[in-house]
This record gives sequence, structure tokens and C-alpha cells, in this order.
Amino acid sequence: MDPITRTYEWLRRQLSTRHTVDAVWAGFLDVLDELPAEARVAFLMSDIFDASIDEVAMLLRKDAAACHALVELARAHIQAAGPRRAVE
Repeated sequence: MDPITRTYEWLRRQLSTRHTVDAVWAGFLDVLDELPAEARVAFLMSDIFDASIDEVAMLLRKDAAACHALVELARAHIQAAGPRRAVE
């Protein structure tokens, strides 16, 4: 298992409790998990870590337009997902 996947799985296990904040994070991770890997990386780098599209393109070895499309795909998927389960 690669280090990114190992870290992601560790984080999911840590958030498996029923606390409200943990449930939100677990739901967010579930939605991210449904995305293709490149879309997930592009979204996280761009929107969470504030990397420029050019930096994302260099990391993914794609052109900026393709990376922008990946970020938009991820944003649309996350917005469409909405609430998944009741938060206690």
C-alpha cells in the first residue's frame, strides 16, 4: 500500500467514531473516495492546500486545462453528494 493510501486509511479509521465533527469528516472522505484518483488529488491540492492549477498540472503531468476540469469535476461531485447520513 502506498503512503498516501495508508495515511488516508488511517485517517478514516480515526474518524470512525460518532462525534459530529468526525462524522462530517468521515462523510467528506467517503465522497472523496468516490472520485477518480487524479480528480481527488487535483481538488485537494487546489482547494484544500491552495496550490495553483499550474502546480497541480506539474504534479499530475497534465496540462492546466485538464487539471482545471478535474477540479471542477470534483467540486460538482462534492456539491451533488449533499448530506449522506444523519449527524448526531
